[in-house]
Amino acid sequence: MNRDDEVSVRGRPVTAALAKTLAAGDLGAVQALVDLGADLHYRRSEGYEALLDAVHGRDVFRDAGLIELLQFLIAHRVQLNEISSYGESGLRVLSRLGRFDAVRVLMDAGADEAQLAWTPLIKAVVLGTSDDLQRLLDGGAALEGRDWWSRTAWLVAVQSGDLAKAALLADRGADREAVGRCGKPALFFAIQCHRTAMLRWLLDLGFDVERTDEFGSTALMEAVEAGYEEGVELLLEAGAQIDREHNGSTALGAARIRGMVLRLLEAGADPKYLQQEGCRCVLGLPPDPDEALLEGVSEADFCRARTRRFGTTNPERMDEPFWLGMIPSGVNGYQATVRFNAPSSMGISPVWCAQRFGQTLTFLPDGRVVQIGGEHEDSYDPDFCIYNDVFVHEPGGEVRVYGYPKEVFAPTDFHTATLIDDSIYIIGSLGYSGEREYGRTPVYRLDTRTWRIDRIEPTGTCPGWIHSHRVKRVGRWEICVTGGEVLMQSAAGAEECWATQVEGFVLDSERLVWRPTSA
Repeated sequence: MNRDDEVSVRGRPVTAALAKTLAAGDLGAVQALVDLGADLHYRRSEGYEALLDAVHGRDVFRDAGLIELLQFLIAHRVQLNEISSYGESGLRVLSRLGRFDAVRVLMDAGADEAQLAWTPLIKAVVLGTSDDLQRLLDGGAALEGRDWWSRTAWLVAVQSGDLAKAALLADRGADREAVGRCGKPALFFAIQCHRTAMLRWLLDLGFDVERTDEFGSTALMEAVEAGYEEGVELLLEAGAQIDREHNGSTALGAARIRGMVLRLLEAGADPKYLQQEGCRCVLGLPPDPDEALLEGVSEADFCRARTRRFGTTNPERMDEPFWLGMIPSGVNGYQATVRFNAPSSMGISPVWCAQRFGQTLTFLPDGRVVQIGGEHEDSYDPDFCIYNDVFVHEPGGEVRVYGYPKEVFAPTDFHTATLIDDSIYIIGSLGYSGEREYGRTPVYRLDTRTWRIDRIEPTGTCPGWIHSHRVKRVGRWEICVTGGEVLMQSAAGAEECWATQVEGFVLDSERLVWRPTSA
């Protein structure tokens, strides 16, 4: 069968559904479709068939049900040696992922070992004993021969987590600096397969934690991408640079596990790199937007609270059902517009949205989490809006929204929020063009007991109108501001210009005085 959506069961297309179920690794659902008559011997575009679909698209390395699924496919005599137009086969994908137990299952069932291009040393590492490896080495086997994925026997030993074989190869002169495809160094292979003992051993040997692959990723970035919390901890202990940038982000930007996000923040990661997915995990929400969480919101709820409005008191509780649905759903303004069959925001006010950039996240001692302001989309988008509201997330999942008069608390984004006792100090903002004030730093104090916000005007020498900076408490009452972009004075009628802040500044929140760090 060569069509993705052929009709084969009671007039319904099943190949696409079967492929998706295989990719999810759900053996029960696969069995149910087969019982209905779905054919496992399909071939989709680019040469994808049942075996390839079963080993793609999920965290196969930690999939405890993979072997059982493969045995089911083998029992139904699926093709084991098909190769896609991209050069992939079931054997090759599983070998790349380090699922050598699954590779053995397929080879025992007749899959073509030649697809792997394994050298005798690599085969001994994966399938043999240390004695087998020793005999090959004594016989002069080539140490640096490479397989289909450009791995040497040393790299495969690291990926398999076999300390004895890795040590033997190293002792016999294997190139420990060898890299695999795309310049992937040894640490990455241990990280990819969550080989904690191997990773610790490599770090003890002094392997460079800052060595990158050819794309510029570091070991810490790789560990975060892999969801490998133990690896992240080991790398932090080894001195990995937590805020090293790559493609405009850092390791924190890839974090999708609550504990990992919190650990990186605790270790000093710059919170401005935290992405929506990571933020949602911290709040106990699924990482990806879920429109189903708007199910309880009516069209009347949407129409009443379609757009942002400012509070009339300081604060004003604004528990609009539409807003309270948008916060957990995470959908954007456009998606909400489509869902409620509303006219486009083009030329009218933007749709209220909780999917924001430049929104701060503050953890209170009692377990509450506070989000402040932020912007949705860029200025060219019809749903672009900078907000001045506050979300309070209770430990049990309840969310409260507080609004404020614009003259009390201006719309703010890319600011910082620092907790001191019962107050959160909100410093800086990018804000709307035309509303920024050269030479003044916006500072607000949010009382976490009453949720009242007060604008404060410290004396002394301030950083100026600043955004995207960092803050750190340096004393009982002091907040140090570093980095960021500062608004510069320009000629009348000229466009606003910004400069990177070089000098640091300290705000004494008790005396309400600014001073340069050099003073």
